[in-house]
Amino acid sequence: MKHVPLRMCVACRRRRPKGELLRVVLKEGGFLLDPTGKLPGRGAYVCPDNPECWKEKKLRRFAGARAKALSEALMAHLGGKDGQDTHLPAG
Repeated sequence: MKHVPLRMCVACRRRRPKGELLRVVLKEGGFLLDPTGKLPGRGAYVCPDNPECWKEKKLRRFAGARAKALSEALMAHLGGKDGQDTHLPAG
């Protein structure tokens, strides 16, 4: 049986397999969404199927003052507030 790495969502603190979460990388110029999970830099994981995890207040733990911009980017990328149309590559 192969080892499956677990990661924790920065917003809801739930542990899930790495492939089920979306990695967000914080860079000097902003942040990048990293569905592959391989970009260098400080990263955090967010549940792509739970709109509660995309709220600004919950993202402040990771993004600080940039949490609002990150929240808006996640809403746009993941299909709006209802979580529909979430098509992310497995990472």
